[in-house]
Amino acid sequence: MSSNTFNFNRFGMLFKQHFIHNNKLLMYSSVAYVGVIFILLTIVQMGQDRVPHDVEMFRGFLIGFVVVFGILYAGYSFPALRSKESTINYLMVPASVLEKFLFELVSRLGVTFILLPILFWITFHLQGYFFDLFTELSFRPIGFAEVVDFQVPDQIRDSAFWFVTLISSLIMLGFVLPFTGGAMFMKQPLVKTLFSVAIIVIFYAGCVYIALEPLGVAKYNPNDTMWLIPSNEKGAFRFFGSAVVLTNLVMLFVAFRKLKEREV
Repeated sequence: MSSNTFNFNRFGMLFKQHFIHNNKLLMYSSVAYVGVIFILLTIVQMGQDRVPHDVEMFRGFLIGFVVVFGILYAGYSFPALRSKESTINYLMVPASVLEKFLFELVSRLGVTFILLPILFWITFHLQGYFFDLFTELSFRPIGFAEVVDFQVPDQIRDSAFWFVTLISSLIMLGFVLPFTGGAMFMKQPLVKTLFSVAIIVIFYAGCVYIALEPLGVAKYNPNDTMWLIPSNEKGAFRFFGSAVVLTNLVMLFVAFRKLKEREV
């Protein structure tokens, strides 16, 4: 079987096998996630004299819960690679490397961006309607359209596409990095990934500072013909947006190659 082949039947069997082997863990994890949301929303509402949560509160809690639980979940991708025995069993599963990689990608990032927000929305409304019984104020349902409804500042309206691309790519990178770390490290992948990212960021920031201040690069004014160096706001968004998109693709490719390397 080629490591790059893809078959929908085998791909579907991976999901079925995963659900059969981990149905209790998935159920307990979902209940814990919902329970934590319900308890924290209740504590905050009690501290605000039982005033129902509004859109801003919904948005803040949504981002917080998805980021925290999403990074934890993505950071322990490829769980079968945590020990030699389970790795051998995982590599003997009759599926190609591409199918195994796409399964982890869809199941990890798909859960993060689809199921976690939906579970939060359901719990948020259950908690809101429940507290309607104990307050004279009425809870108002909130939809996802209200959460993502924001105005692009006028000063960056001409570069709105690249601005949105940059922000969305940075959000995606926050989950792709721990996902890739799960494929690279056998023991404590999330901790090692966060440590590696911290070291890289510190090193990069130090190099930028040295280049801008001691070496005097900050005083250099490039002309418009040097397209690799952004000379205006739109160019900066385009440059960094493209760089982050490319970084996401490179990180996913690294994760795929690391999984394929274990098959050899």
